[in-house]
Amino acid sequence: MHPAFFLKGLLCSTLLVVASAAWALPSGYEKQMIPLNAPPVGLAFDSDGVLYALESASGTNEATMRVIQTDYSLGDDFPVIGDDPNNFYVGGMTYDPVTDNLLITDNTADGRLYSVSKTGTMQILAIGIPAIADVAVRFSGEIFVTTALGDNQGEVLQIDREDGHATSVATGIDFGAGLAFDPSGDLMVQEADATTFTGRLHRLPILETETGLNFGNLTLLLDNMRSSAGLAIDSEGDLFSSGSGGLFSVSGTPLLEWPFDDNGNSLQYATALAFDGGPNSFEPFAGPDAGRLALMADFGFTNADTFVTLIQPKLSDDADFNEDNQVDGDDLAIWTQYAGVMEGAYREQGDANGDRDIDGHDFLLWQCQFGMSEPSFSVRTIPEPMAIVLAGAAWVIRCGMFRRSRIGWSK
Repeated sequence: MHPAFFLKGLLCSTLLVVASAAWALPSGYEKQMIPLNAPPVGLAFDSDGVLYALESASGTNEATMRVIQTDYSLGDDFPVIGDDPNNFYVGGMTYDPVTDNLLITDNTADGRLYSVSKTGTMQILAIGIPAIADVAVRFSGEIFVTTALGDNQGEVLQIDREDGHATSVATGIDFGAGLAFDPSGDLMVQEADATTFTGRLHRLPILETETGLNFGNLTLLLDNMRSSAGLAIDSEGDLFSSGSGGLFSVSGTPLLEWPFDDNGNSLQYATALAFDGGPNSFEPFAGPDAGRLALMADFGFTNADTFVTLIQPKLSDDADFNEDNQVDGDDLAIWTQYAGVMEGAYREQGDANGDRDIDGHDFLLWQCQFGMSEPSFSVRTIPEPMAIVLAGAAWVIRCGMFRRSRIGWSK
């Protein structure tokens, strides 16, 4: 084997190992952390894509709502003051499109559900719900919450918007954790076992009738899960869950739980989770228009993150700069011409990874894709490396594509 080819294979293999160890996200996604002043205990995107992060209020009844704009700049924050003078235990938070408010559960004393405006004006929607946990709003406007009473005493409740009356629609769960609606309008329920804290995923079928909603039986879909806290479902019905180890994707037939952003530490315990959809599907390399996931990545055990983690698909890593459906020397010539442009660059100039500059990242992607009739991100034989390869060896480049399968939403 030519030494250059061996060096190339070793370099790409090393980069893949470094990437998998340092960044657990599958190829095609990227993440960033937005610093806060305290751990976020509730997360919700509004209809404009603005993210609201409710900061911890442990030991007091006053929390702080941080506002994160779509460009990740911070807006004006505001206080959120719980009704109990001593504590404010947030069980869950979601956006309410009916009122353009935020719904927040307060798992303290006899349990409360608040509706909070974007300026901090607060109204109690419901009270007297012991161990109230998560909250979700169906596309038809109905509000649902879970309770975390343990010993199969937990429930899923529908909350009347007018008088706050709570009607039980499902029983027999331990610690009701996450809630999310699939595209058909069925309610997905994440449960935590009261003894082991492993997760169980259920579906609650919902049928719309002229007299209101009719509910089927709670059906177990998946047991013994590492995730047992939050749920989020994208526009195509792909499900994400949070819990011990981080963030997981639940997909396949039969359903399986796959690590999505997992550092291997079981004491890392992701909790709050929210999804913001976009015009494109939340798929690898679909770009920023494909939506975003926000999560609280570590809370409840060894430490608590004072930031929110945002995950979104990257722009397509594509080294076919002249768009002739092959990656070859002509594309290298384009990269060479514009190498060193550090801002405002485009793929036609050699920006293969969409970060708007032209550097060793882009060269290594060209190298990984050389000889392909279309970019498929598998390692092929490539020309001899240039000096820029060694200079860029520290950059983490993934030559591999991950694509999630759809969840088997059988009715």
